[in-house]
Amino acid sequence: MPEIEFSVVVPVYNERDNVERLVAAIVPVMAPLGSFEIVLVDDGSSDGSSELLDGLAAADPRVRVLHFVKNCGQSAAFDAGFRHARGRVIATLDADLQSDPADIPALLPLLEAHDAVVGIRADRHDTAWRRFSSWFANGVRNRLTREDILDTGCPLKVFRAEAIKSVRNFRGSHRFFPTLLRMDGYSVTQIPVRHHPRTAGTSKYGTLDRALSGLRDALGVRWLQDRHLKWRLR
Repeated sequence: MPEIEFSVVVPVYNERDNVERLVAAIVPVMAPLGSFEIVLVDDGSSDGSSELLDGLAAADPRVRVLHFVKNCGQSAAFDAGFRHARGRVIATLDADLQSDPADIPALLPLLEAHDAVVGIRADRHDTAWRRFSSWFANGVRNRLTREDILDTGCPLKVFRAEAIKSVRNFRGSHRFFPTLLRMDGYSVTQIPVRHHPRTAGTSKYGTLDRALSGLRDALGVRWLQDRHLKWRLR
């Protein structure tokens, strides 16, 4: 299929009450920027989201839907979306509308000097416990991986396609995209973005399970960093 300017990749898992509003919010933001597509990756939804996604794709050829046969997780959804994206630039969002698609244009100019731009959720509209657990997890992750990423959990990011497609994904890799890119010599920067309260649907993540899996993944990434091959020809 022909290459286009922008792909917006969104994992979707049981977000029936948000998907129509999500597409309606993305289209007017991306349309003035150039050719674009919205790649919605249905991660085995069981609440009717799948049928709604197919209806959105039928109504607008710029909307593409990938369906997993079962729930595989967010990293797998991003991996599938990246592999099927046609854009020279790839943006990512969650389907819960807490990140604002209208912030995407503010990140794009930074790609002139960098390969990836990571959002930092300013004025977060989450519970105090979720804010604390996110802050703590970011601190542990940065300490273990010797990083400085302030909010790796922010779903709003933009990438040069060739950079993010070079990353070899694994379960939990979406939390480490900036680090994995830097390991291969790509440049990553950060910028504050807006954050909204969730108005429909429910969060799909528990705190304890994320902490345990995140710690294991961070130790794995630290191992990868220490064993990463670095060479160049003269």
